[in-house]
Amino acid sequence: MTAHSFPLRPTPRQPWAPMTDAEWSLLAPILYGDEARRRGRPPADARRLWDAIFWVACSRGPWRELPPELGRADTAHRALRRHARTGTLDRLLIAASPHPLAGGDFASLAWRIARAFRRVARLLTMAQLLLAKRLGLATALPCAPEHLPKPYLSETIARLAAFIRIARPKLLRHLIHLHRELEGNRRRWRLTD
Repeated sequence: MTAHSFPLRPTPRQPWAPMTDAEWSLLAPILYGDEARRRGRPPADARRLWDAIFWVACSRGPWRELPPELGRADTAHRALRRHARTGTLDRLLIAASPHPLAGGDFASLAWRIARAFRRVARLLTMAQLLLAKRLGLATALPCAPEHLPKPYLSETIARLAAFIRIARPKLLRHLIHLHRELEGNRRRWRLTD
């Protein structure tokens, strides 16, 4: 049984601009609401921090090119990694998707959220990447979908290989080759355009 997924579509590109009050009022409850509470000190200026994250996500350059008025690049990068690990970035991705549970009008933030997700793709788990694929957000994927790993099929092949190992060695070699192909190709991943 496969999970329901939306058709892959690119998110319309938008130039970077500081968040408006309306955009921040949509974003803040997901980032710092009751269910997103974490230990540690909250950022001094959370809105500026997310403007910095979105600036880097929308650019093609490295983190060190972040303008000084948006804060320190290492602080923004560390915050994005932390939000990716805690699942906050997943909630943002769902909010920016066509999913029925998406609350609010995130159309103006969708491209920035998808790009931020893509910038930390190497740190994400397979489940997080599959979430972006199932939500149909092609902009959030670091590569074409065929270069992503196919975990369910590879697990099936690994189970079958145990039975075939004794009976048919040539078939086993083909299955091993197929299994390596199903791992995906990380060399084709691009975190920026």
